[in-house]
Amino acid sequence: MKSEVDGIDMSPTTFAAGNTSDAVHTKDLGASGATPTTIPSNPSPHKNRLFHIFIVDYNISYLNFISYLIACFATICLVAYLGIIQPFVLTMILNIQENKGNITGSLALYDEIIAIPATLFWGVFSDRIGRRPIYSVGFICLGTALILYPYVKNVYPHMLLCRLLFSLGSSACTCMMTGTLGDIAGSQHERGRVSAIVGLFSGLGGLVAGLVLVKLPWQLGELAKDEVQGLRLSFTIVGGCSLALALIFFVTMPTVGRGAADGLTRWIKNHLSRKKSAEDSKDSADEETIHPLRMLAYGFLAGRDPRVALAYVSSFVSRADTVLFTSFISLWVIQHFIEEGLCNPENRTSCEAASRGTHTLTGIGQGISLISAPIFGYASERFKKSTVLAVAGFLGAIGSLPFAFTTKPPTDKSNFVFVSFLGAGQIGMIITGMTLVNGLHVDTKYRGSVAGVFSFSGAISIMAMARLGGYLFDVWIYGAPFVLMGIAHLVVAVLSIYVRIVTPRLEREDQARFQAKQENVMRLESDQVKTS
Repeated sequence: MKSEVDGIDMSPTTFAAGNTSDAVHTKDLGASGATPTTIPSNPSPHKNRLFHIFIVDYNISYLNFISYLIACFATICLVAYLGIIQPFVLTMILNIQENKGNITGSLALYDEIIAIPATLFWGVFSDRIGRRPIYSVGFICLGTALILYPYVKNVYPHMLLCRLLFSLGSSACTCMMTGTLGDIAGSQHERGRVSAIVGLFSGLGGLVAGLVLVKLPWQLGELAKDEVQGLRLSFTIVGGCSLALALIFFVTMPTVGRGAADGLTRWIKNHLSRKKSAEDSKDSADEETIHPLRMLAYGFLAGRDPRVALAYVSSFVSRADTVLFTSFISLWVIQHFIEEGLCNPENRTSCEAASRGTHTLTGIGQGISLISAPIFGYASERFKKSTVLAVAGFLGAIGSLPFAFTTKPPTDKSNFVFVSFLGAGQIGMIITGMTLVNGLHVDTKYRGSVAGVFSFSGAISIMAMARLGGYLFDVWIYGAPFVLMGIAHLVVAVLSIYVRIVTPRLEREDQARFQAKQENVMRLESDQVKTS
């Protein structure tokens, strides 16, 4: 059961009694020295309770916590906004009438070709310099791409280049959203509550994008007497807000991760200057310097634990959910209103009817996500996380598959029911997956690397499913992307049931390893006493 790669002990060395044990980390004094052990205990004094609900690390302030939640909100809001509004750019600015599903899927494919290596890079790099600077760089990329987006003259290369820049930003932000959660949260028992509030703010971001920001171009268009100009102004405003947030987060986000308090400045100082002060040398001696490739290896090999592997699969599905839900619902609604003659893109007349239909469906879906977030957060503390993930998988499948084959207009009540199930399944997948990947069976030293692979899994799914879904949208039915989503949710549900079955065995093995290592520590300490 034990394997080592470049000196990294990959065996699970943590013991958590179910989902209800508090825990105190102690450094493993065994041979590898690479993973922490966990002793069931009373709550650690190095924890802090915020708003009388959330147990967080002792150095996390109210400002840090609120800033992180706003970052989660803004990340999903910006990603959802581009997915919803991009079809309007294709229709109204570039005047593209055909093959829009294929174009949407292709852009998503190229987006993820950049995101795949980027997520791994951001995750490993954050373990070296901390999460905060990576978050700020991500929002700078997002804001710059959004400002440039409505001024493109063609799909290739103009829109593609903007989309790739956006991909760099979104991969940084989503990766840090996962990695920072584990740094902020307290013991495994309370981690569900923090995951729930993160899911709540993420859902709120999608809700604002679907209900508020989607209407902004037409409201500004009425003021400017030009709908295309209104579309451009809306991108400029949203992108400018992203740039402002980048500056704010660099000051207010928690200083967590490998870099600690001044990770960026210390990293630059140590790499650009060969002369170090005695204090710097002492700090370097106290901390183990780990090669980035070893960090990356840990991120991938951590998936040998079925619980981590299940988290990676849940990321695969939930990230695809987010993109397919926003992009293809919007595209489907636009195509419906074009076929009904209510939107005439050839003359660049109003597509406001399509905007209303899009905002209704996405708003209901994101609203249900918002309501469901606390429920899934509470459930992940009360029940096995694999059980909760199985429920989320079945809910997503119940919503996706019937919605894919519906022949009703977008505003039909049956569609509202389908997107409600979709929204609940999507947020359940996100919250429970983030909780699993930040469990105590993951070494805190490599948390950013594991978060990078977690986001990498999502990038792979978007690359494959968005491209295939876009192609099938044009050649088969408009609901083809949702067929793919439904199948993916069913796969997660089945895998979750399997992990639920093997979890008791994994916990017994964790406990046996923990006890063996503790005996080894006591024996070493006894030998040292005798020698002295």
